[in-house]
Amino acid sequence: MSQTGPVYLRWRPTGAPAPEMERFDDLDAALDAVEQRWESLRDHAPQILDARRVLLLSTEQLRGEFDAAPQA
Repeated sequence: MSQTGPVYLRWRPTGAPAPEMERFDDLDAALDAVEQRWESLRDHAPQILDARRVLLLSTEQLRGEFDAAPQA
């Protein structure tokens, strides 16, 4: 899954009035970051957005990807 960037990871920290946003060069880099930090991000409504800030991957899609049972 390759999408030229930039792409953004957006999440809402507990109690924060506004979401946090982090920029990545491409979709693969953003997905790698989500995978590495999934345990801390999973309950903070993470989303991945394209350069125009249009939703690419919703929280539910990310949960489906990273909460899935490990493949053997």
